[in-house]
Amino acid sequence: MRENYYTDPQGRRVRALHAARVALRSSDGARVQKMLWDDIRSASREFIERAFQLRRRQIVGDCKQLKTDVDSFNDNRPEQAPIQLLLDFTDDVAEANQPTEYRPRKPR
Repeated sequence: MRENYYTDPQGRRVRALHAARVALRSSDGARVQKMLWDDIRSASREFIERAFQLRRRQIVGDCKQLKTDVDSFNDNRPEQAPIQLLLDFTDDVAEANQPTEYRPRKPR
């Protein structure tokens, strides 16, 4: 379901289906948590906000683990230059958003 994309009206490739953890009541009245999927084109704002928060927490968890791994490598290889880790992705995202195809300019 993570691989289902569509092109939005602005021409962007957008993931269609998103997962969010929701609390529900089971048939016996017990409170249970479930992961539900919904389509970004029809899901409620509340659901999509939860889905985005979950994905952001996953990214933070990946970054935390990467930092731990880099720190361990650097601390345990003091004879080598430390590997630098930058966790500010602002420039990376801006670069990734640049067009990959360029139309030639018309001659003047």
